[in-house]
Amino acid sequence: MRASSFGGRARLISSFAVRWILSALVCGWLLAPRWAQADGERSASSAQLELRRGPGTERCLDRESLARAVEARLRRPAFRADVPATLRLKIEMARAGSSWSASLTLHDGAGAFLGRRSLVTEAADCSALDESLALVVALLVDAPPAPASAPVLATAEIEPATPAPYPDAKAPAIGEARSIYLPRDTPAPREPWRLRLSGGASGAIGMLPGFAPGAELGFGAKGPRLPELRLFGGWYVEREQRRAGSDAGARFDVGYLGLEVCPLEHEAGIAEWFLCAGQSLAYLRVAAFGFDENLSSRHLIYSLLVRGGVQMGLTTRWAVRLGIRAELPLTRGAFNYGTSEGQQQDLFRANPIAAVLDLGLVVRL
Repeated sequence: MRASSFGGRARLISSFAVRWILSALVCGWLLAPRWAQADGERSASSAQLELRRGPGTERCLDRESLARAVEARLRRPAFRADVPATLRLKIEMARAGSSWSASLTLHDGAGAFLGRRSLVTEAADCSALDESLALVVALLVDAPPAPASAPVLATAEIEPATPAPYPDAKAPAIGEARSIYLPRDTPAPREPWRLRLSGGASGAIGMLPGFAPGAELGFGAKGPRLPELRLFGGWYVEREQRRAGSDAGARFDVGYLGLEVCPLEHEAGIAEWFLCAGQSLAYLRVAAFGFDENLSSRHLIYSLLVRGGVQMGLTTRWAVRLGIRAELPLTRGAFNYGTSEGQQQDLFRANPIAAVLDLGLVVRL
């Protein structure tokens, strides 16, 4: 009885295995042509890519680099010239104020309009669009061609009303490009170092007698994802302070160098405001005149400083800058003279805090 029962189960298992194998072979035989046909259609399909770069976008991603990035993601040739194009994709790069945009327009192989999309960012460099643009194009190119009866993308521009993610969001009109906004801090791999040269007039109060006009030159360098580092230097027109009721006095002559870092910057259209902190070292020369004994002296004055200002763009390379800084000298000079009664009188004493105003032009190098 046991041997017979075991043999029946063995025959039952063997019969089930044979049926499963036969079913798998039949399904594979039926589906294999369709799989092969789908792979053949995809490998034989191609897309046509056109990319235009508007004014100010010369450093943005070019057509050849975008095509290589798309094909690297798909791991196959996507833009072939030996087969008819099933998708025509036109991309326009544009610069508007502080924003970069890539507008995509799609047509099928017959030229029928499929829809529009747009990528927008306010990142410091247009290369922040690179990764997102390559991914979007790869997804569009890799999508299987729609059946002839399927509606084109343009008819999907009107969607059921949904709560807007932003208060100012509006439903797009038919044919209008819907925008995808990339964060301002999106990494920009090709963002270059920003170099600026500035020059202009300056004026100081509290550092020398009265209001001291002068001139200042500056050089700034800002690396990707780093604050701007700025070196500046200048001089003030010689100032003169006389003793009351006398032709005797002293002349004050100053030149200075400074270094500051600007961690706070914000762009709004053509305007950019900034806030910097740093230090300066001034060389002060004082020469007396009209006294019985005329002496001269030289002093180094080390100061801490804070600068704020705004910069307005005139062109893509030129801007005008207005700034004001406060300097706190760690040592203050007090210059006095002796009277006939043997007393000491102050001729000039620097203020605890000096204010400096500067106005000039900035050029991007």
